[in-house]
Amino acid sequence: MKQRLLSLSLLVVGALILYGCGGGAGAGGTGGDTGSAGQSGSTGSTGEGGAGAGTTGTAGRGGTTGGASGGAGTTAIAGTTGGAGRGGTTGAAGATGGGGAPATSTLCSGWPTAASTVNVNATITISGNYDGGMRRFVGAGNLGTSGQSESQDPIFHVVEGATLANVIIGNPAADGVHCDGNCTLKNVWWEDVGEDAATLKGTSPTQVMTIDGGGAQKASDKIFQHNGPGTMVIRNFCAQDFGKLYRSCGNCTTQYARHVQLQNVMIVPSSTTSALVGVNSNYNDTATFSSILVKDTTNGITICQRYTGNNTGAEPPKNGSGADGTVCMYTASDISWMP
Repeated sequence: MKQRLLSLSLLVVGALILYGCGGGAGAGGTGGDTGSAGQSGSTGSTGEGGAGAGTTGTAGRGGTTGGASGGAGTTAIAGTTGGAGRGGTTGAAGATGGGGAPATSTLCSGWPTAASTVNVNATITISGNYDGGMRRFVGAGNLGTSGQSESQDPIFHVVEGATLANVIIGNPAADGVHCDGNCTLKNVWWEDVGEDAATLKGTSPTQVMTIDGGGAQKASDKIFQHNGPGTMVIRNFCAQDFGKLYRSCGNCTTQYARHVQLQNVMIVPSSTTSALVGVNSNYNDTATFSSILVKDTTNGITICQRYTGNNTGAEPPKNGSGADGTVCMYTASDISWMP
């Protein structure tokens, strides 16, 4: 019995010597994955006038905790924390709208040179878009007149919706241009106005005749005549040596409310100039002015003359002038004077 106990003891001692007294080195748990970087915020949209903020990036996910250590194993490495998401970039500011153009002192600095001259024996009817190529058109035959008769035919007849562009009208000019309704005269020049440079006819109160660019000179009476209803817009234009720049018909058989808008116009008056515009207050006409430059240091020219119109053919009497906020609409800052 004693011999068997001794043998078992020797076996236990041998096992301890073989494997060691300490516990096995437990492998440390592997550290958790590194957290994902936060997603970048998207760029903010450009707001109209304001900046749109970008959306905030999503925060990164924290790393998972390392595995538990074994009995005597090494310490597990902790997972790194995910980076915070980057905020969105600021949206670009919206563009600011431009202001109105100032009065331009070079509008009357020079008159164009004609590419060639065309003699016109019968009125030319314009439909669609017509580019005259800066040729000079001169009345001949029945159109070879430059008097003040209201019954003259025009050099050009511009129908509804048409555009007449890049034309010089020489002398004699007959009755210039007639417009039936909505029409545009683009870069048209009158070297010597006959009866009128252009007349707006038509019958629609919504029609608009636009004179954009160009110039007119040597008009003993009116440059632009308004017989039909609607609106005449005169912009980027040079007017020199004239009686009136615009007149709403004072004694037509059929009368209407008429409107004129002057924008960026240079005026070189002469001894015959009586007013920039003449309108009928009793028919609810209106005249508005912006960026008008007058080459006159005396301030003696009348900007807006009011009349009492009629449909009898009689000469209409004057009934006032100057800005009144109802018929003649402008302020002192709308009119500039230069030597």
